[in-house]
Amino acid sequence: MDILIIGNGFDLAHGLKTSYKDFLDFCKEQMKASNPVTYFDYKRCLKTNLWMKHFIERQKQPGDTWIDLENEILNIVKIINKHPTATNSGTVSLFCPQVLTCNLSELSFSFNQFKDKYFRRPNNIKCKATNNYEILSPSNNNLYEVYFEKPRYFINFLYDQLREFTKAFEQYLSNEIMTKLVRDDKYILTLPTSNTRLCVLSFNYTDTCFKLYDHSRNPNTEYSIETIFIHGKVQNSNDCGLVLGTKTFKSSDDYAAISPDFNIFKKHYQRHKYGTIESYQDLLKKLINQEQKIKPVFHIIGHSLEETDHKILRHILTANKNATIKIYYHSEDAQEKMMRNIDDIIGEEEVMTRVQFIDQHDTKRGILRPVNNEVLTLS
Repeated sequence: MDILIIGNGFDLAHGLKTSYKDFLDFCKEQMKASNPVTYFDYKRCLKTNLWMKHFIERQKQPGDTWIDLENEILNIVKIINKHPTATNSGTVSLFCPQVLTCNLSELSFSFNQFKDKYFRRPNNIKCKATNNYEILSPSNNNLYEVYFEKPRYFINFLYDQLREFTKAFEQYLSNEIMTKLVRDDKYILTLPTSNTRLCVLSFNYTDTCFKLYDHSRNPNTEYSIETIFIHGKVQNSNDCGLVLGTKTFKSSDDYAAISPDFNIFKKHYQRHKYGTIESYQDLLKKLINQEQKIKPVFHIIGHSLEETDHKILRHILTANKNATIKIYYHSEDAQEKMMRNIDDIIGEEEVMTRVQFIDQHDTKRGILRPVNNEVLTLS
């Protein structure tokens, strides 16, 4: 039984612009475009979505990988949770009622400064937000204002805005990446197995592996591919079921005081909320129940093995002690990082007995073998 585990590096290896940085660059281009795309209102989102503004501001600093986005969400949660007026229980207790204000004409916004710069007490504001938040109409001074009665509803507002950002990202991936994806035959997907049925556990939102390498779509390929999307799959629909959040909060002092109100920002909660976990659970049960009968081989490519996904990777990689784990890297720096991360996930003893590291483009053992031995060079 072969299980291919892929992360965003798999898409990047095929020249696809699916990174956090690629998406934000596209959004900024839309702000200036004379003929912007019509499938999503990116100009409005750039003006009113605080996460979009904050991520663009943070993009000016070093760090442009997918994992940085998830860590940034966690940093923001910690900042908001540590507001000076928080109660001893860790529940945010901003002075309420309250108004959050930002300038529609400015792209810059930083949650690092929100408590000092962006909040004010309401002055005779009359609105219907007795049990929730209310987005006020922009005033004459071009301000975007959000009124909320209780701290919990401010968290609701932030989560709704994160979902709007996620929807914007989904529409980008669907319309700018997947609808334009064509088979270019730069690589051959080759696993050292006689099994033609391949289970893919994808941490991506895109269906790249199936569209490029499934036998039904390309007779020149070897595999019939079944994909489990642990964080949801891109859909061109009104509903967005993608998981975009942060890791589970640790029990250390740095995390212990975070209010349970913020749990909805965790990937763990979102996987259950948006129903992306069930197929993974079925695979996990199969590996556990048939431990003595099957010897699975895990092939990991394009996943950094960073901490955000450690728990779910630990479960799947330790479910069957007979399994071999093959990790494919694209550079020596990546190999070193993956060595450190896999040690943290399953421990040095397991790594010593079960893990192999392989150059992903190696002509004999690699998983993505370049056609004519020519490695794709990305700009």
